[in-house]
Amino acid sequence: MSDSAAETVEQTGSEHVSGSDGYPEEYRLLELTPEIAAQLDADTTFVVRGRDTDSAVLIDATEQAYAMHTAHTSNSMYLLTRDNGQLTLRTKLHQVFDLQPTRPQVRARVLEVLKWDTRGAFRGTEFEHEGVTDESVTDGVHVTDTVLDQHVQAGHAHVRRVLDDVLAFRHNATGHWRVLDAGYACDLLRIILATHVERDWPLDALRADTVYSALHAESPHILPEVVDAVLRRFATKHEGVFAMDTRRVCVFLAEQIFASSGSRAWPVPEFLRALRATMPPQLTLDVDMDAWNSRSISTSVVGKLAVATSAPADEHLLHSPNGVPASLTLLLPVDNNTLPQDTRARMRDLFAVKSKWTAREMRPFLEDLVADESAVAKAVDSWLLKFGRGVRGTNGESVYTSRIN
Repeated sequence: MSDSAAETVEQTGSEHVSGSDGYPEEYRLLELTPEIAAQLDADTTFVVRGRDTDSAVLIDATEQAYAMHTAHTSNSMYLLTRDNGQLTLRTKLHQVFDLQPTRPQVRARVLEVLKWDTRGAFRGTEFEHEGVTDESVTDGVHVTDTVLDQHVQAGHAHVRRVLDDVLAFRHNATGHWRVLDAGYACDLLRIILATHVERDWPLDALRADTVYSALHAESPHILPEVVDAVLRRFATKHEGVFAMDTRRVCVFLAEQIFASSGSRAWPVPEFLRALRATMPPQLTLDVDMDAWNSRSISTSVVGKLAVATSAPADEHLLHSPNGVPASLTLLLPVDNNTLPQDTRARMRDLFAVKSKWTAREMRPFLEDLVADESAVAKAVDSWLLKFGRGVRGTNGESVYTSRIN
């Protein structure tokens, strides 16, 4: 009801409206999307998540996230209720909340929260108290499901997928989430694959309880939840069984190779030798060198971990129709976990890593900022037009340099 409408009600005397001075009761109106309205009709539960310093995010039943924005109205609105036949003026409103689909930075927040546990990465129960005296025990924050709910703006299924990806497990005895040490996880993976050969397990139908029983018989300290975490990270699960995923293993090992060498550029042949050397022998690494030229890196196993570059003498080939051959391509690591969440700041940092980009090259490092996955290409194109200067390359693609000051 607008100001003029309220005056009309009072002046005509058609119905008396009562209300206390100053409108002490606080209410907020939320403008619903059709999808949210339909879920409300189905008696669905919603949650609003975020720290005091976050913009609030609403999570619906499908785990779609919506940012809650304040929209100011041109006219005042009055909220009325009818109690025992009497209209009561509850509050006067000048703004409403509207909902916009969003894609919260779940991975970055999960990693931040997991680091609050100062015990460090889990290397096995036998190492938990190594070198620790009673006087120096400080575990920091114990990360539970409740802690994650308080700080991560996503539904449980989304958070669980991220926890699986970062090699986290929930300790059954304590309910605390911990991150597995990368070396320990690799050792367990190798043991699982060696046991698969010994016991003739099918790699596409591994059962967590069977794997745990076999490993526990040899190493009583191994926890079942740790075995489950390793399988979730390196295999896909369907109808209760796990199928080992060679690509997932390759991506993980590539992360470790890049992390071990800082930001130095890796020649593709050298990187592939390192990857072969760390790859478990039970898994096949099919390397077609034609698939590792500079134009193919963005869709390879390192597409979200590195960008293709070259020696100065070969830079003119980077955006040519055939690109730089694999033998001359360099892989420049890009740590997605450290990139800013602000679009402008991220574009600035990416242009600092490499001065010239195509949309195809930059897309893997920007897609997590786009709420609608089907709109990633359009969003990246618009950001490059806004923050970059484009010149048509010899292969027909636009090549962008930064216009950010």
